[in-house]
Amino acid sequence: MPPKRTSTSEALAITQAAIRKFVADSVIAALKAQAITMENTSNPDRNTGPTGTPVAK
Repeated sequence: MPPKRTSTSEALAITQAAIRKFVADSVIAALKAQAITMENTSNPDRNTGPTGTPVAK
């Protein structure tokens, strides 16, 4: 009686594809969230205006 063949390559490929899609979707969501945060005018991380008081030398 020949041994049973159990192929995990197809299931593994589906799993890898699902993982890749999940990672790609997560990266896209993170980049969108970061873009929204950077558009916020009250964001202290943005350098849009003068910093500090100018000093005459």
